[in-house]
Amino acid sequence: MAAAASHSFEEHRGELEIRIDAPSLPALFAEAGRALAEVMHATPLEAPAGWSDEVVVNARDPEALLVEWLNELVFRSEVSKVLFTDFEITHLSDRQLVAAIRGTSVEQLRNPVKAATYHGLSITERAGRFTAKVILDV
Repeated sequence: MAAAASHSFEEHRGELEIRIDAPSLPALFAEAGRALAEVMHATPLEAPAGWSDEVVVNARDPEALLVEWLNELVFRSEVSKVLFTDFEITHLSDRQLVAAIRGTSVEQLRNPVKAATYHGLSITERAGRFTAKVILDV
């Protein structure tokens, strides 16, 4: 049985690096969304996810797709004041991601994120597991 997906953080000046480990590429993208929510809110939410939508993101390759995915979640969180915590990746190719996203309304985001960046960006596969590094501009 494959280990569950996980993530960790490494702080930089004005930046935060997220390291993600997952048993599949869809799980990696979902875990990246959960990591972003943790950065933006910093404490677990008590309320169930009651807000939902579908996201379609296109990019030139899987790494760029990860950045676009996170930036779309940042944008939607800022505009809608919703913290997205539940992700169902319904389609994932090298150039497109389609996902059902669910979240909870929040009065304000405790730790706003400006954007995911391309600096130091990587996605690798080894021994049937996927790992990624992405830096957030905070």
